[in-house]
This record gives sequence, structure tokens and C-alpha cells, in this order.
Amino acid sequence: MISVDVLRKAGIFKGFSDGDLTAILQKAAFMEVGKGSYIFYRGDPSDGVYFVVEGSVQVIIDSDDKREIIVYSVDEGDILGELSIFENHSRSATAIAITDARLLRIANDDFVDTINRRPSVAINLSKILVDRLRAANVMIERMGTMDGARRVADFVKALAVREGTLQDGAYVLPKPAYGQISHRLGISEKTVYRTMRQMTADGKITIKGRGLIVPKNFVNSRA
Repeated sequence: MISVDVLRKAGIFKGFSDGDLTAILQKAAFMEVGKGSYIFYRGDPSDGVYFVVEGSVQVIIDSDDKREIIVYSVDEGDILGELSIFENHSRSATAIAITDARLLRIANDDFVDTINRRPSVAINLSKILVDRLRAANVMIERMGTMDGARRVADFVKALAVREGTLQDGAYVLPKPAYGQISHRLGISEKTVYRTMRQMTADGKITIKGRGLIVPKNFVNSRA
């Protein structure tokens, strides 16, 4: 049984009574997803908003030719898929669990009804949207000035968190093909190969056969 304390962690419901939160929970659907699972894809119907009860989710903008930009991460107590409140069209981004995660989904109509009854939710939501717009702008600007080597390093870090298994302070995962990275980032395979070799020589990553080992301290660094 999910407690109202779960929703109380979400700043968007600040000031709600236990009765208000209980009413919301009664309309919510609970779900559990494993690490690496897709919660929704870009282009899926917008069927509701999600609240992260436990774990972390990565939001990416991926194109039809499988290139991707990692926009931000959503952690415990945060809302996910909030744009569906304003437009019942397709999802504008893809959401992937980067840890095992537990979520609550609230249908769009039910959430809009909550906003109508408690306008403070709209104010709190607008603050979240502004923060995420700023984060997206910073990421887009950063991507525009980032050279190929830095883009490869950031991709490897994000992939390690999303698909790797944490063992003894490092993420262990299958080594992605250089062509796959090249295609996703829109840079030459030669740049990918050279960057991966340099990161290996610098001790930032380790390649063992078909496996890739990425230390957690490298993932958390700005290098």
C-alpha cells in the first residue's frame, strides 16, 4: 500500500492535506520498472503524468535516426511527462529508468481536475517547467560548443549509468560498437575510436574483450 507520504515528497503537492493526497492516490496507478526499462518513448500517446516514488529516470530527446541528447534526470519526488497535461498529443521525449524504479501514473484528466480544485498545483508546476526549460537550454547550448571527444565521454557516462551494473565502484556493461556511438552522436567513427582509445590510455575506462568498465568516479566527474 502506497502511503500519502510518497506524494508529500513531491513539491508540486505542497500544502495538501492527507485527505487531498489520499484522493489523488486512489486515482493513481502504481508501477515498478527495472533498470534500463523504457517508461515511454518519444511519439507515444500522452496518457498521463508520472511521479517517481523511488529511483531515477533519464529523459532523452532521440531522433528518428537514433541520435540522442540526454536532457536531464528525474529523481525521487519529481514529476515526469508533465507536458502531457497541456497537450494530449504524442510524447516529445523518451524516458528510461537508470535504476530500478517505482512510479505512480495519474491520467491527464484526473490531474487537470486536481489543478482545477487546487490552483496552487499549477503554480508549482510552472516553476518545474521553467527549471526544466533552463536545463534543456543549457544542454542544447553545451552540445553546440562541445567537441566530438567530450560528446563521446558524456555518452559513455550516460550509457554506463543507464545500462551498466555497479560492481566494486565501477559500472560494467557490454562495449557499444563504435559505429553505434558514431551514428547516435552524429560524429565520425574515427573520432569515436580515437576518443575511446585515449580514455583507455588515461585510465578513465577499461575495455576487456566485449566488456566495458567505467569507474563511478569518472561518471561523476566533469572530465
